[in-house]
Amino acid sequence: MKQSKVSVRGQTVIPQEIRDELGIKPESIVAWSVRDGILIGVPIPEDPIEASIGMLAGLGYTFEDFMADRNAERELERKHEERLLNSMGQPPTSPPPGKQRRTTKRPTVAR
Repeated sequence: MKQSKVSVRGQTVIPQEIRDELGIKPESIVAWSVRDGILIGVPIPEDPIEASIGMLAGLGYTFEDFMADRNAERELERKHEERLLNSMGQPPTSPPPGKQRRTTKRPTVAR
């Protein structure tokens, strides 16, 4: 474990080995927090957006999974709406002609 001393002004030096390992350079920003009595310093990348690209890759939840979940939610919403309208004595509404609900997957188009 590396150590550093805190100056009278509250400043400290991050040891060189740690700076090298985490890519901390002069003018880098470090976010500080305390969790359960432990000081945590997290270096903020120069371009946080670019640094975040790919961080969710391989977690198993794909866009296709998202769309399947969303379509299932929509179907539940339609059924709920139909039950609500039926309980009020109104016939279920249907989409206007030419705007029928799509029940099959759209073909994938290569670009």
